[in-house]
Amino acid sequence: MPTITIASQKNSQDPLQSGSLPAQIHRALEESIISGRIQPGSRLLADDLAETYGVSRIPVREAISSLHEAGWVAMRPRYGVYVRERTRAELAELFEARAGIESEIARLAAQRGNPSQLARLAATVARSETANRRADTDELSDAAVDFNAALRDASGNATLSQLSLTLEKRARFYFSPIADVLGAEWVVGQARLLGLLKRHDVEASGQSARRHVVETGEAVARLLAPEAFSD
Repeated sequence: MPTITIASQKNSQDPLQSGSLPAQIHRALEESIISGRIQPGSRLLADDLAETYGVSRIPVREAISSLHEAGWVAMRPRYGVYVRERTRAELAELFEARAGIESEIARLAAQRGNPSQLARLAATVARSETANRRADTDELSDAAVDFNAALRDASGNATLSQLSLTLEKRARFYFSPIADVLGAEWVVGQARLLGLLKRHDVEASGQSARRHVVETGEAVARLLAPEAFSD
């Protein structure tokens, strides 16, 4: 398995902007893992990361510990710290769980969404459509994250929203390598759901959200290369 450094991020926008230093490093590393900038199976070295971020090893080690608690890395005694692998079993369970949660969030959003929240969702769909026409995968992915955040806000349920956010990160870990292929389907799904939300069609909104998640999970299982999985 490769040992990684992320020195290439030195010249990018500084990800360490807010919160405690370990929390900032956690967020930066988490996003790098989710997006694939740090590949599954890669080894994390505290010294390299400390040099990359211009900090001591102490906050880096704290960040690695919290990443371990969150399930993003595995600590192997005498061998080091490695980024989690993708497995077909987790993929199936992840999208199965996410389908139920996202369905309920959509149902609640159809019941509770106010004009301001619906306008926010509509603006995000417009961003997605523009990004899709421009074949801008990064913007399309960002818009999808913002759409889901707006949908959670419209649901008015903080507990479900936290569960949704956690599962969304896990899902992005799986579909980020093929986001350019899936992006057009996201736009269709978002637009379809928005129309149902505007009509306050509770049951159809839930069914639409479930359908979108299930179809995405099936597409990921079909499109990811066999070597992307460890099982």
